[in-house]
Formats: sequence, C-alpha cells, structure tokens
Amino acid sequence: MPPTAVLFDFDGVLADTENVHVVAWQRTLVRLGWEIPDDVAARAGATDDRAFAAELFARRGIEDADVDGWVRKKQELAASMIGLSPRAFPGVAPLVRALAGRARLAIVSTTWRENVDAFLAATGLADAFEHVVAKQDAAELKPAPDGYLAALERLGVAAADAVAVEDSPRGLAAAEAAGVPRVAVGHRLEAGDWSIGATFIPALEPLADALAALGFADRSAS
Repeated sequence: MPPTAVLFDFDGVLADTENVHVVAWQRTLVRLGWEIPDDVAARAGATDDRAFAAELFARRGIEDADVDGWVRKKQELAASMIGLSPRAFPGVAPLVRALAGRARLAIVSTTWRENVDAFLAATGLADAFEHVVAKQDAAELKPAPDGYLAALERLGVAAADAVAVEDSPRGLAAAEAAGVPRVAVGHRLEAGDWSIGATFIPALEPLADALAALGFADRSAS
C-alpha cells in the first residue's frame, strides 16, 4: 500500500536555497564592513544561524554582540529573497500536485518558518501542505527526530505509514530515528555513504520515477 503521508525536507529537497543563505549572510554582515567568503557563509547551513553568528563575533573578539538581532536581519533578508525569486528544484510542482488527494503532505525543516511560507506562497503550493514543522517548532534540530515526531503527531499518522524525502545525512538520520521510511534525493549529489539505507533517486523527475520511489503509481501513464 502507498504511504498515508509524505514528509518533505525543505532546503535542498523542495527549494534550491543554499546560495540564498550565503548571499543573505554576506549582505547582512557587510553592514559591519565584513567581507565573508562564500565557503565561510555556507557554514551556517551546516550548523545554525545563531551558532554561526556567535562564532563569527567570538572569533573577532566582540563580546556582548546582538547575535539575535543580526540573525533576524539576515533572516528577514533571506525570506524576502526567497519570496521574490523562489527557486524550486525541477519536478517539485508536478510531484506535489500529483500527490494532492493521494497523500497528506507536510514539510519538516530546520529552516525558519518564514522561509518556507515565502516559498510556498510564491510558488502557489501552500494549499498542498497541511503542516509545516520548522526551526521554531522543534526543541532539537536534525539529526534529532523531534521535527518528524511533531509532524507525525500533527497529522495523526504512524511512522510506518509515512515516507520522508531528504537530501542530507542529518535529515535521513532524523527520519530514521523517528522510524519513518526514507527516500534520498540527490539533485546534485550521487548516491553514496550518505544515502545508505534509503531509497535513492537522483532528482524529483521524471514524475513516474519519483512517484514510484515514494510508493505511488503514475496515474498519468494509464
């Protein structure tokens, strides 16, 4: 039987936002006269905005910096950029529309809710998702299972009756810890150690392949 619910990660699965966060941090910190290289700004995606900002200030010997204030400035800019120019990965809209009415959909992400809301509004996909579990909604972020457990509780769905779509080791570990079967989407990555234990697909298209990986038949082919 196909799953009752499909739980999507956001950054790197639905939305191509890596460069957005890099640019948002660079534009925010240039107000301090700081030029932040791409590889340094990209580290925020591997940790957390607040931890990233706190580390930057600490390395420069700045005590009592308004870390939360600078995170808010960056976040407001990132959400604005996503809303003005949303970059959905190829295949996202057809897949979401094909799943509508066949499965209950939710997003489980470690990003800020405002980013997800801006993307969904700009792409016209907001009505397809029943719930968004974002950074603000989980006590512990991925690889902890909190976000997935919260989504399952809100949907009233058992872990075994759902499937998670992830693009990173942390996300896959979070879904596994919650007991949710996993699909790993590569987009720009090949299958490897990071995707072991999950069903791997290189992209969310062709539609028939993505649906099959999630446990659904492609009705358009009949």
